[in-house]
Amino acid sequence: MARQRDAQLIGTVNNLIFYKFRGFYCMRLKPGYVRRTRASVKSGLNFGKASRIGRQIRDVICPINPCNSDKMMICRFTGALNKMISWKEKEDPASMYLAKGLPFVNEFQFNDQADMPPAIQPAVNFTESGKMEIQIPQFVSAETLQAPFYTDHIVFKMIVTSTSLTEMKTEKVGMIETKIPYNHEIFQPSPVSMNVSKSQERLILIVLAIEYFVNKKDQVQMATPPGRLPCGIVWAGFHTN
Repeated sequence: MARQRDAQLIGTVNNLIFYKFRGFYCMRLKPGYVRRTRASVKSGLNFGKASRIGRQIRDVICPINPCNSDKMMICRFTGALNKMISWKEKEDPASMYLAKGLPFVNEFQFNDQADMPPAIQPAVNFTESGKMEIQIPQFVSAETLQAPFYTDHIVFKMIVTSTSLTEMKTEKVGMIETKIPYNHEIFQPSPVSMNVSKSQERLILIVLAIEYFVNKKDQVQMATPPGRLPCGIVWAGFHTN
């Protein structure tokens, strides 16, 4: 890759490619012929699947994701999904349903400036009737969460997504919002029950975002700029009937 010095071209001329990358105008030679193997073709297909599914999931969680348009986050998330899809193809299917969380996507942080506290990882159970039961463990908000000064309360916003890797379609299972007082008392979130599609194997993600509200001069308002709010996957797994 070389930068263009006296021009700002985008396109192809003979064996040269002109393009814009991270704000700079660059140029490079066309790649030579590369023999594609079965593994390289499969890798490309998996990346395309990860990109499409990642876009669908981001669209679903857009209302709570403070970094939804962050290009670096988009690349990181697509890469995590790509690794998970490749891992799934090589893994024993029975082991995936016994694991507490999937590698690469579980605990993924959409905002790399504000990590999700590990103390609020939920327990998940699927009933025979097809319901998904979610229980966040009890915690003390003033000790577990790093809230700003004058915090009045905290809001948990949780969205559950369900994705078919075969059909490459994602849907929102449900969304719940919980208001939590900021103090030194033990808080026990209420259990949540949601219906999950029984049609086929589904990738289930629980995405949680935390918002802080402060009380200044008798006015309660969101305290932290959106770019500093935690948002991440607190549980990831496969569900099948």
